[in-house]
Amino acid sequence: MDHYMPEIFWHDRQALLSVDVFPRLVNDKYRIATSSVQKEIRLWYLHFEQVSMPVLPLAVDFVANLAFHNSAVNQIKFSPTSDVALLASADCDGRVVIWQLNSDSAPPPATEDLPPNKENWVRLKVLNHDSDVSSICWSPDGKYLASVSNDDCLLVHEALTGKRSVSVRNFRHFPNGVSWDPLSKYLVTMSADRKMDLIDAAKGTKLRCFGHTTLPSARVIQPEAQLEEKQYRLFHDDQLFSFQRGVSFSPCGQFIAAPCAHIESGPADIYGTFIFKREHLNKETPFALLPSPKPTFLVRFCPLVMELLDGDANLLGLPYRVLFLALTKDSILFYDSQHAHPIGSVENIHYNALTDAAWSTDGRIVVVSSLEGYCSFLRLNLDKWGQQYTGSLEAVAPLSPQLIQTKKKKTKKEKGTFSWIILSFYWVTFHYDSLKDINL
Repeated sequence: MDHYMPEIFWHDRQALLSVDVFPRLVNDKYRIATSSVQKEIRLWYLHFEQVSMPVLPLAVDFVANLAFHNSAVNQIKFSPTSDVALLASADCDGRVVIWQLNSDSAPPPATEDLPPNKENWVRLKVLNHDSDVSSICWSPDGKYLASVSNDDCLLVHEALTGKRSVSVRNFRHFPNGVSWDPLSKYLVTMSADRKMDLIDAAKGTKLRCFGHTTLPSARVIQPEAQLEEKQYRLFHDDQLFSFQRGVSFSPCGQFIAAPCAHIESGPADIYGTFIFKREHLNKETPFALLPSPKPTFLVRFCPLVMELLDGDANLLGLPYRVLFLALTKDSILFYDSQHAHPIGSVENIHYNALTDAAWSTDGRIVVVSSLEGYCSFLRLNLDKWGQQYTGSLEAVAPLSPQLIQTKKKKTKKEKGTFSWIILSFYWVTFHYDSLKDINL
């Protein structure tokens, strides 16, 4: 793994809030977008110079400056489909803008402070919330855009027409994270009130709320703690310093990775990322806790799925290996679906807090933004991470559980299954101390 931090004033030394990578290469270059408190979006090309050196030099070229927002741009997201180049941006005034690359017309003239734009991105649609938009996400087919806001609502719009298709307004507290199920069945949101909601993507119906659960007594090795058998809240409160709670579905749709995990146990606080398996979404208990020394606030998945490592454990029982990262304020923790602990970590690469991360479509580049105004780039050697999985993900997709049903008394068999999931949760917690021995 190689780390790069180009000495570029991405937004004139202003704090960066979001970053994303276009879903395909353009002339063998990565197209990335950045946003900041400066009210603008900027596009860049980056590539690695092919020279005879142990570490290939990184070259970054300015592409375009998109000016329209009147306040800080909280988040930007490229559409997952590359046939139509679309970019969504959301700001603190409640405005969501969908931009489209227009190759038929010339870019606008250059300004005094910036070089001329090399691409012409035009406003396709402008959508509105009543307050600060904290998070956005695209549907898997790129036809819809979901957004959550401080006005305590989730909205879904058709990207090309701007028509609103779903509106969910009965949140207890404003949601600040949203993700779309790759199988197009669910939306999942996280809110500052320490809850995660599972929502029907087509109807906007709330199907399940995850906020607390009863756990049995257990001893945690590190941090040293004794958990009593009682009900615990699952997520961190609103004192967590983060602009978003970046919950995410895995690219196969088999599980949800939810950051901000926080179990309060007397003097010891247990932090990490919860795993909710798709087949267990009808239960209130997470399947596993992936530990971290500090609170996580965002999860990003590698678009590639890898073959299983021979001879290793298989925590989630999948026939392939899913890679993902979790951000804390000063570290990047890498995980996979086979292990109960981080498989790598990158720490203290910025002086100020990290804000966002994005994974390139070929899985080789991770881009990270920070409040200090700089971006970091991690170049991964995928050959060391395993072989790419070539089988069909749809062939192993489990049926989604029935989430709306009449209440009935649990049978002994059902109780045993539920207890096993709780025990699995604590088995993962026991492996917290292995973090100290792993550092790429």
